[in-house]
Amino acid sequence: MTPATLRLAVPPTSRHAELCELVGHVYGIAPERVGEWFAKAGHEHLRVMLRDGDDAMVGSLLEVPMAQYFGGRSVPTMGVAGVAVAPIERGRGVGARMMVEMLRSARDRGFPLSTLYPATVTLYRRAGYERAGARFAIKVDPRHVEVLREPGVVLAEVTGAPEELRSLYARAARRTNGFLDRGPYCWDRVVHPRNLTTKTFTITHEGRLEGYVVLAHVMGAYGFPTRVDVRDLAAITPRATRAILRLLVEYRSLADEVKWEGGVNDVFANLLPERHVTISLIDYFMVRVIDVAAALAARGFPPNATGGFTLELDDRSMPENSGRYGVALAEGRATVTRGGTNGARVATDERGLAALYSGFTPAHVLADAGWLEADEATCALLDAWLAGPTPTMRDAF
Repeated sequence: MTPATLRLAVPPTSRHAELCELVGHVYGIAPERVGEWFAKAGHEHLRVMLRDGDDAMVGSLLEVPMAQYFGGRSVPTMGVAGVAVAPIERGRGVGARMMVEMLRSARDRGFPLSTLYPATVTLYRRAGYERAGARFAIKVDPRHVEVLREPGVVLAEVTGAPEELRSLYARAARRTNGFLDRGPYCWDRVVHPRNLTTKTFTITHEGRLEGYVVLAHVMGAYGFPTRVDVRDLAAITPRATRAILRLLVEYRSLADEVKWEGGVNDVFANLLPERHVTISLIDYFMVRVIDVAAALAARGFPPNATGGFTLELDDRSMPENSGRYGVALAEGRATVTRGGTNGARVATDERGLAALYSGFTPAHVLADAGWLEADEATCALLDAWLAGPTPTMRDAF
């Protein structure tokens, strides 16, 4: 078999059971649970790799259309989940070919970026992805934390994630590189996680929504103590942040752990009055820049950033991206000219570009690793324009 004998397609309804069996075996879960997952995600987002001649299903993936915040702006992003390659087809380049075909299709539909959590880094690097951020678990023992009750706020329970709550999330999320601008699939995973029952609590002040938390209270393996599994939380004022922490601490009569996910600079963890917090790495996420000019133009930059650079890109897995780009910065935006020049030279490959774009890896670190060529002054400028707090997510998808 050669790569040319494969094609990416939307699976016909008649083959959904076959697909669920393939994915169920790859991930070690029951096919019926896979079917439930795909039904919630939307069958129109499924893709399979078929072999010409016998139409054998050799691989599959799930597309998750959404967006991701970089530099305070929402950049359309094709999320990828459920990547599976049939065991007898592995080692033949099926996975990398499937990913690149999906990336080209996503670019044609207007997605300049793609993001995923890798089961194996090597495969996705072959398709041009690189580590571009991290997700951390933040754990607190509420029995060791005292947070004063916040006067003047009103706590209430609401159903699901109403539009006002989603708008508040977007306002808070755009401050952190890597946070998702969630689509329906990811919002459903927040409020209806598998095997958990959640409650959503809002925090208002003088009738204005200032924060919320979505959580599940879960019995421990031996009954008690319990734990509080926070699925999402956000606040846009200090008092709302403190009120959320106070609400979480109120579970201490039964719970010995409150857990949420985020980054090492998480505002809720920073407001804890004592050191009883553990922050640990869960996983890295990876990003692939699939439309260079569109991705740079969509991203935000510091408002005072002026000047620019000439990007020379060697994209080995999508060579159509290779070439020179002139990047001019003004008023927090980039103007990109394919084939143009604009200042100092920056040379990299598709993986170096992904790590630089997200702000995950400073330019001088990429240069030291041999992934980027630029002089020290240009590296310093790139770090000022692109680097920042570690890009992170609260979501798994």
